[in-house]
Amino acid sequence: MFEENNFTNDNQTANQTQQPPQSENNFNNSVGYAPYGFTPETYRQKKEIRRTAAAVGVPALCLSLVVYVWSFVYIFFTVNVAGMSYNSAVELSQDAAFQQVMQIILSCLMFLVPFPIAARCAGFKIGDLLKLGKPQKQTALPFILIGLGFCSFANIASSYSSSFFESFGIKYEVDYGENPSGVLGFLLTLIATAVVPALVEEFACRGIVLGMLRKHGDVFAIIASSVVFGVMHGNFDQMPFAIIIGLILGYVYVKTDSLWVSIALHFANNAVSVIMTYLSDIITSNNISNLIYMVYLIISLLVGILGICMLSKRGADVYTLKNQDTKEVEKNKYKWFFTSWLIIVFLVLNFIDSLAYFVI
Repeated sequence: MFEENNFTNDNQTANQTQQPPQSENNFNNSVGYAPYGFTPETYRQKKEIRRTAAAVGVPALCLSLVVYVWSFVYIFFTVNVAGMSYNSAVELSQDAAFQQVMQIILSCLMFLVPFPIAARCAGFKIGDLLKLGKPQKQTALPFILIGLGFCSFANIASSYSSSFFESFGIKYEVDYGENPSGVLGFLLTLIATAVVPALVEEFACRGIVLGMLRKHGDVFAIIASSVVFGVMHGNFDQMPFAIIIGLILGYVYVKTDSLWVSIALHFANNAVSVIMTYLSDIITSNNISNLIYMVYLIISLLVGILGICMLSKRGADVYTLKNQDTKEVEKNKYKWFFTSWLIIVFLVLNFIDSLAYFVI
């Protein structure tokens, strides 16, 4: 961009001869070169999606690799730096409260550090990606209610995925560790499982990942970011649930234009899971625990229907999503994103890691 000046006519003429006839952005958009099968516009869009895929793939891979290197880092630090014996370090790592504290620390490091760094390296401004404004009262509550209903649907879908494997005589067991007991243990688990994940995962997956992809259409951004969000959980027990949750969290974020709404919904869903876990430990009867959970699911589904009714009064436009006005077909966006080698490695690593939980 060139600043406007008030020179004389002669100076203006001389200055104009030194300036390029168009801005840099216009020049890039007017480049006529494109490989066979592409127009300049679609080729530019492919390069942008590939670049964004790299910005998503690098931190996602860092997150996945922590699973493989964390045990070595922990043993090295506790034994060689802290001076603990190997047996003491192993015993400490098995303590339920210690596991929750480490989960808090690791979650903050894995989501708050690599994702914004990768986004900045790709040329994105974090402030432009994150929508942290106050949501509108007329839409925030109905979308939260709809989100709670979809969370119940996702829980039902997740339970059926477990039954699917069991119908073939295959057990799929994921060890989530033990929860610390007592009131303090409950509060620590609530922070580690509901508060911190809601903040850091929404910051990374909805705020940054979805924000970078949103340029190419809201539908594409929601679906692609939800797949990344689901796969990064690293096991088939959580993947179907997390992908569905990612869809509704992304949809709520886009429609309310506020990350706080998706954070609140994420927290509510995880908090219910923590509460139900501790209730099942208190209530000895499995029938009563299952009944309480079924009542919650039914109420959540009814609440979701109520939210739909509340929004329906505002017209059909409240449900619509924006699509990027491009000449490229939608399916090519997904092809360009998911065939990026960084995304492929991320998907393969997590699927391989998921196979370890099969008990045949």
